[in-house]
Amino acid sequence: MRSGADGESPHADAPPFRTFSQNYPVNALAEAFAEGILVGHSDMPEFRLEPDQIEAMIAYLESVQNQ
Repeated sequence: MRSGADGESPHADAPPFRTFSQNYPVNALAEAFAEGILVGHSDMPEFRLEPDQIEAMIAYLESVQNQ
């Protein structure tokens, strides 16, 4: 199983990263990454990213989005 540019999400309740932009602008996630993200499935912990990590995560998410 792969996530990224193709394949299914490793978690059945989580969408593949490449589909985020279908429901939410990827570049609008910076504030959420800085403040902490709580997700819809219980086995994923809350996490916060540092500014350089936010830039890297957004760049990665943008690079794998379906066009």
